[in-house]
Amino acid sequence: MVVRQLTAELLGVVGDRQEVRRARRRASCHVRQIAMYVCHVALSMSYGEIAEAFGLDRTTVSHACHVVEDRRDDAAFDTFVSTVERLAESVCMVAGRPA
Repeated sequence: MVVRQLTAELLGVVGDRQEVRRARRRASCHVRQIAMYVCHVALSMSYGEIAEAFGLDRTTVSHACHVVEDRRDDAAFDTFVSTVERLAESVCMVAGRPA
């Protein structure tokens, strides 16, 4: 998924998911949460659509969106998420898909 890759690249989280250590697993979880949040907020996808795209349950997507929303009180985190939102919207526009 493009949003997940954008988020990972911006955070510098790369590597094989099977070989990551605990800290990288945590970072990978944060990447996934941000990507799901951006899909919901910036791309107007439903929790069900996001759950299907990520192979997760709808309630997991809902939880991720709430976690990210709560963390947006941190100015640096908010700026980062806003950047991912703008990039995701731009990519969708270039691809000819409405954001």
